[in-house]
Amino acid sequence: MVTQMTEPWYGKTMAEREITNFLNEQATGVLSLSNEGRAYGIPMSFAYDEDDERAIMDLGFAEGSKKREFIETTDEVCLTVYEWEGPHEWTSVVVSGPFRRLSEDDVDEELEGWYYRVATDIDVPAGDVELEWYALDVAEVSGVALYE
Repeated sequence: MVTQMTEPWYGKTMAEREITNFLNEQATGVLSLSNEGRAYGIPMSFAYDEDDERAIMDLGFAEGSKKREFIETTDEVCLTVYEWEGPHEWTSVVVSGPFRRLSEDDVDEELEGWYYRVATDIDVPAGDVELEWYALDVAEVSGVALYE
C-alpha cells in the first residue's frame, strides 16, 4: 500500500489519480541518493509504470561513477518530479521507496520500447558508459499543486 502525506501548508494535496496522471505525463525528475550523511541529487529520465507502482530508469555509469557509489549505499531513494509555470502555478510529486537493479530477465523488448517511447528526451551518451536498468518501487508518494 502506498501512503500519502497530510494536507500541505501551501497548495492543494493531489488525489491518487492526479498523482498517477502527473507521473504518466512527465519524463524527468531529480533522483536523490545518500551516502554516510551526504546527499546526491541527479537529473533523471524515467517512465512511470502505474500497474506495478514503480518508476523505471535506464542509468549510465562511467568508470569511478559517483552515482554507483551512492546507489550502493542508499536504502531508500527519492524521486522529485515537478512542473513550474510560476510562483502561483506549479505541481510537485515526491516518490520514495527501495531502488533495485532489474535483471536481464526483467527487461524485455516490450519494456525497452515502452520506456523509450515515454522517456523521449533520452540520448545514450557515447563512450565508455555502462547502462543498467533500475526500478524505484513506490512505498510513499505525495503530491501538491497550486493553481490560481
